[in-house]
Amino acid sequence: MKNLSMILTALTAGTAPLLPQTAPEIKEIVQPATVAERSGKEAVGAFRQSYEEGGYAEFLKELDDSYKALKESGQLDQLAEMRLGSSTKWQEFEARAEILQIDRNQELVEALDGQKKTPFTEKVISATASLFDETHKKATDRMANLRGMAPGTGINSDENRLIDLDLEYEYKSLHIDLPGAAGSEIREKQCALKMEQLDKMLAAAAEFEDGSLKEMVAQYGEHFDAGLAQNWDIYDLNALAAGKRKPADALEDKVASILTRYQEKFSDLWREFIAENEEK
Repeated sequence: MKNLSMILTALTAGTAPLLPQTAPEIKEIVQPATVAERSGKEAVGAFRQSYEEGGYAEFLKELDDSYKALKESGQLDQLAEMRLGSSTKWQEFEARAEILQIDRNQELVEALDGQKKTPFTEKVISATASLFDETHKKATDRMANLRGMAPGTGINSDENRLIDLDLEYEYKSLHIDLPGAAGSEIREKQCALKMEQLDKMLAAAAEFEDGSLKEMVAQYGEHFDAGLAQNWDIYDLNALAAGKRKPADALEDKVASILTRYQEKFSDLWREFIAENEEK
């Protein structure tokens, strides 16, 4: 169940949240941002520039060396065996989780109505924003499905190349070794790792015979940094809900309360899913 737990983490973090059609009314008063309120757009923009300039080259090479050594020893097979693939039950779980996500985002947006525009309200808007039209959502969902697939189980050799890349970067993501590093630094390195993965996906797709899959990879890449920025903001809000920092005012307390309540609902849904599958 390890792989399913990882996918649940992505769902509860809101990797592709849906925004209701009605936007909140925000008064145009901007206040200085604290460190915790640094916008995802600003953070990822800085990471992208550093990545393009080779600022993470040494870190990425060290991870790549570690991955290649493990692969040659055959130990990567253990991680591959944990990839259980999709199922009807899992698809039903995802659909129910998405409904919770929509409801949560609706409440978060409503909580902002009439509030002053601040770095915090901007972060909530970012975390609940819809980044994708139907075409891009389909491409993102297709790429996300690869995360549960074992090597060699794709519909063709092109999809198998993407599965192999996804397994490689799952390993690398789980083995970032930064003793004593701050959480923000680890998050930064995770972003750099994802940027490298996208580059490899795009390079592989350039040689694909499957035109539809090639197009989906391109569509997936179009909003990639925006997705990273959104995840950065979602992480900060979840940290508030987890009590890693105290709410600064009544609005932050309300947002934390909404997030906590829905995290409990996601947990209940997950426990129900586990129980149903253990019975069989």
